[in-house]
Amino acid sequence: MLKRVLIIFLVIVAGCSNPPEPKEKAIKKDSHVRHKAVTAKPEANLWTINSFAPREGETEKRKYVKFETEGNFSDSTQTEGNMYAEVLIDKIHAGIFLHKLKKSNPAEKYSDPVHIEMTNSSGQELQMTSTRMWNSSGGIMVERNNNDYSRLRIFLLQSTGTVMVGITASGNNDNYHFSINTDGFSDSFSRL
Repeated sequence: MLKRVLIIFLVIVAGCSNPPEPKEKAIKKDSHVRHKAVTAKPEANLWTINSFAPREGETEKRKYVKFETEGNFSDSTQTEGNMYAEVLIDKIHAGIFLHKLKKSNPAEKYSDPVHIEMTNSSGQELQMTSTRMWNSSGGIMVERNNNDYSRLRIFLLQSTGTVMVGITASGNNDNYHFSINTDGFSDSFSRL
């Protein structure tokens, strides 16, 4: 009987010291379909690329970048309100179109000099004076004289974020204030 107990004891000890074999794991096979990585969509570029109507004899349309924004104005009649601004920049010229109260109103016309002051997020300032309209419909021409156009282009290319703009018309003391978001300007301008 002692032999039987001893054999049973050895069988129990041997059984406890050898764990059961692990179950076979199912191997997942990679499918041949690759999943595309999800990428974040970049923010929309607010500087749109447009083209002027071709002049007589031109075969290609001249391209320009355009930024539209809102701001506020005050004038000599103590009128205050919202205004809309459009900034156009091509490889040769720059123009600013100011529309009082509604975007559909015609651009303001100035025969007297207009003072333009810009301040970027780093505190750098740019001051320019324009004496010309963009065309007979209005707008302010940033001229190549005195390198104003080049200075404006370089200022916007070197700025990041928001640029605050103040425009004063010396003849009637109209004041306009708006901001320009420079993000995307460099990319759009490089495609002209």
